[in-house]
Amino acid sequence: MTISKLGYIELNSCGALVRASELCDKARGLSPGELRLGGELCVSGYEYLGEDFETSLIKNLQAALKPGALLGFTHFNGAFNEFILLSHEKIIYKQSKFKLFTPNNEQDKFSAGIVEDIKLFEVGGVKIGVLICFELRFLELWERLKGADIVLIPALWGAKRGEDFKVLSQALALQNRCYVVACSDRDLKFGCVYAPNGEANFECEFDPNLASKFKTSLGIVD
Repeated sequence: MTISKLGYIELNSCGALVRASELCDKARGLSPGELRLGGELCVSGYEYLGEDFETSLIKNLQAALKPGALLGFTHFNGAFNEFILLSHEKIIYKQSKFKLFTPNNEQDKFSAGIVEDIKLFEVGGVKIGVLICFELRFLELWERLKGADIVLIPALWGAKRGEDFKVLSQALALQNRCYVVACSDRDLKFGCVYAPNGEANFECEFDPNLASKFKTSLGIVD
């Protein structure tokens, strides 16, 4: 499987059932080689609609995806706020949120994942890492993703702190010299793909050599 293009998905409808349908429609439009990121809990928000709903959502999304297209977002998986990366065949990767945001009482809604799950995984030789929303604020978690080619940040970020989300996402791209795909789809409505040189895009082609080119331009040698 080859990743050739990066982007995000923003949903504009209201209500979980309608948003689920909109997400499926957008998944259907993804091309082979395209990786798109949805937001944290982008379909249901904090409302748990049951295991059957979540299972059907995943099956419908897989049916909608073309071979070679990838879609990531977070959803309820029992007691966990879980990120999944889907292909048309399977769940390629999953990771539960470790740092819960207590001002929103997330500790009453979810169990926390474990820090060891924040790690790199590979898709077609591309190294990918995930930070879920509030986890973006912790530099020690950035360190766990050193060497990533792509970091995905699905978020449900507060609009009043929107500038923090943008600055931190761009800074992560520059510090770790990787692509960062950031998407917040509720409250703060913002998405962006930051290249390893900090350049911001709505979507962009994935160049696995761009980080090395950027380091060379700065005189940085690993």
